[in-house]
Amino acid sequence: MHEVPGRRKHNRYHCSGGVELRRNESAPAIFGNLGDISMEGCYVETVSTLPTGSEVLFMLRVRDATIRGRATIKASNHAVGMGVEFQHLATEDQQKLELLIGALTGRQEMRPEEKRVIIPETPAPIAAPLLTPTRPVPTASMTARHKPAAAPSVASPRPATGQNAGAMSQKIMRTINELNELEQNLVRERVDPRLIAQFHDAVGHVRQTAWTLQQWVDISSKGGDPFDIMPQLEAERMQMLTKLSHNVNADIDATSITEFTLGISDLYQSIEGLYRRLRKMLMADKGGSI
Repeated sequence: MHEVPGRRKHNRYHCSGGVELRRNESAPAIFGNLGDISMEGCYVETVSTLPTGSEVLFMLRVRDATIRGRATIKASNHAVGMGVEFQHLATEDQQKLELLIGALTGRQEMRPEEKRVIIPETPAPIAAPLLTPTRPVPTASMTARHKPAAAPSVASPRPATGQNAGAMSQKIMRTINELNELEQNLVRERVDPRLIAQFHDAVGHVRQTAWTLQQWVDISSKGGDPFDIMPQLEAERMQMLTKLSHNVNADIDATSITEFTLGISDLYQSIEGLYRRLRKMLMADKGGSI
């Protein structure tokens, strides 16, 4: 693995992987590609940048490792990427980072105690995974009592195992990386910002779904219960619909959408049906009155 030259205290190494950043656990995620990494930080390639000094929760997916912690944005290059400095890592994540750097440098073993760079543990535990919408994502066990018992299925899904699971995970990662690269190319080619914004929202949904799919594959291959992560898809659908609703409201206010816009009647009927169901569900304990 090639070393990235620079004046930093610790050498950086080129490394590919996925990154997820959030200002807090309830904030929307920013997805990006890992450009390089060191014992004290990394560079994230993304068009969705944050201001320098922002404090974030991060999750790195590199090879077979997932590393979580807290960090600070030390450098921000608009629509290109951000330099991230690690601030807090749990002991387990610290060890994963050291082993990763060791693998990149050709030294698989942990560094001697006197040469180790210790990132302090986070004072508050970080929820895992960092895929939380505006309210906590329920697990399958939490939502089971609210749903009718499912009819016995004809055939249970076969868990992904061994080489097939690894191949699927790699394919998912490649797809996410290609989407990230395409989004960055659109910015460099100065495509109309309105189109880039639309593409960004769409790709964000694909990324989130792809991350959930990758978790399903990984958990299934290890013999766990992958259906516990399925509510993440429901939460992502809520977040996507909320964002689309805001965009439609803005288009109506700007008169970009009128009564003559194609599909407006179908949208009205869908929203009306959704409203009735939400009202019935949310107001059931309040006598049905708002």
